[in-house]
Amino acid sequence: MKNSTTDKPYIPYIAIFLSILCAFASPSLFAEAKRDTSSNWLSGWESAGDDERVSAECRQHKSKINQCKFVTTSDIPLESLTAVIMDVNKFTEWAVSVSRSERVFQEEDPEKIYVYTNYEFIGAYDRDAVTLYTPEYDQSKKRVRITFQTVDKDIPKEDLRLVRFPLMAGYWQFTKLENGKTEIELLSFTMPGGVVQKTLYYLYNKAYVDASFDTIRALEKQAQKPSYGQFKIAALNLK
Repeated sequence: MKNSTTDKPYIPYIAIFLSILCAFASPSLFAEAKRDTSSNWLSGWESAGDDERVSAECRQHKSKINQCKFVTTSDIPLESLTAVIMDVNKFTEWAVSVSRSERVFQEEDPEKIYVYTNYEFIGAYDRDAVTLYTPEYDQSKKRVRITFQTVDKDIPKEDLRLVRFPLMAGYWQFTKLENGKTEIELLSFTMPGGVVQKTLYYLYNKAYVDASFDTIRALEKQAQKPSYGQFKIAALNLK
C-alpha cells in the first residue's frame, strides 16, 4: 500500500477523508441528528479534537464508529467552496487519502453526480467507494448543502484488493453570513468495515477527526485557486 504526502497532509494510523466523504446514509441517521441518544447511538454529542478554528462534536454509533460534525467560518466565498466539491474529478488534488476520483455518470434535473473513488491508508487495506453527490440551494437562507452517500453501483474494480466502504454518508454545507464570511459545516459518518471497524475503531475515530480538520483546511486552500472564483450557483441543475 503506498502513501502520497507531497501535496496533502500526512495523517498517522488511518487517514480518513470525507470527504469528500463523509449524514444521509439512511433516514434514521439524520432524522435523529438533533436527539442526544436513541437505540442506534451509544452516546450523545460530545466535544472532540483540539483545533483553534474548527469546532467538532461527535457521538458514537452502536457500531462504535463515531458520527461527527465540524463547523468553522471562512473568508472564502460560498460559490468557490461549492465549486471545489462539485469538481469531483479533482478530489485527488486536495482531499486527504484520495488517490483516484472519477465521475462515472451524471443525472440532471435535478443534478446528481456518481463518483468512483479510491482511498490510500496507513496501517489498513486501501478502500474504494461509489458515492452519490446531490447539491441543494436554499436561497432564503443563502445556503448550499451537498449531500453524499455511498450507493450500490456495479463499477468494475481495477484492483481487487480494494475493500469497499460499507457506508459513507454526510454533507458539506456552506452558508453566507451577514458579515460576508461563510460558515462551513461538515457532517459525516463512515463505516470502514473489516478489522478496522471491529477492533481498531478507537484509532479510527481519533484519526477521522484529525483528518477532517485537515480536509477542511485543504478545501479552503483549493477554493482559492482562480479557476473556482467564477463559479455561479445558477450553473447547477437544482431541484
